[in-house]
Amino acid sequence: MEKSKLQSFINRYYLAGNCEAVTVKANGQSVNCELIDVDQTVVGKVKWKTNPFMSGELGINHTGALTKMLSAVGEKLDIEVQDAQGKNYAMKIKEGSTTMTFMLADTSVIPAVPTINAEPEYEVVIDINDEFVNKFIKAKNALPDAKNFAVQVQNGKIKFIINYTTINSDNVTFELDGTANELDPICFSADKLKEVLTANKGDKGTMHVSSNGLARIDFTGTDFDSNYWLVQLQN
Repeated sequence: MEKSKLQSFINRYYLAGNCEAVTVKANGQSVNCELIDVDQTVVGKVKWKTNPFMSGELGINHTGALTKMLSAVGEKLDIEVQDAQGKNYAMKIKEGSTTMTFMLADTSVIPAVPTINAEPEYEVVIDINDEFVNKFIKAKNALPDAKNFAVQVQNGKIKFIINYTTINSDNVTFELDGTANELDPICFSADKLKEVLTANKGDKGTMHVSSNGLARIDFTGTDFDSNYWLVQLQN
């Protein structure tokens, strides 16, 4: 296995430490997981389109520890999942003369991820390309303490506002091409969107925004399909 592919899978759910615990599942043709962050403002799912290196389920409760362990080995890995009485309990990771054991958790202790059964109508659709990703990340880096971004449609223009408030404050605003109905500002987590965009950089994406306070972000790539839902923040 290529370590870089495993790390890419982890990055797409870990979101730089926001989603520490997940259950990883194999279905015969892919490796999958669902995620929810610690403050429950983003849920998602990631599909790794590869022949599974395991069967059943893996309970990963400390992703940060796993990422640190992976930094100690090279690119070509052999991974063996150890099980007892039908339950996977450890991952043995080998590279050359180095062997590491990462202990797995019982999947019952992994936070349950809610299912979004009935999605609202999405009034705004935005293409996520390299230009958009770079523009958003630069704007967020310019205001590192900004907690939110707002999506607004005004006079037919789609606006992204980093650090939106109803009072005078520092902010960065940029406009996007597209057509959409008028929409009052709706705020979501700027930190979470930045991590989602960073983890999926290079994959084709689309962002859908609903006036009911939900944003869905979909990515499709050669190796991964990822979907995220951001929940509206209150101003």
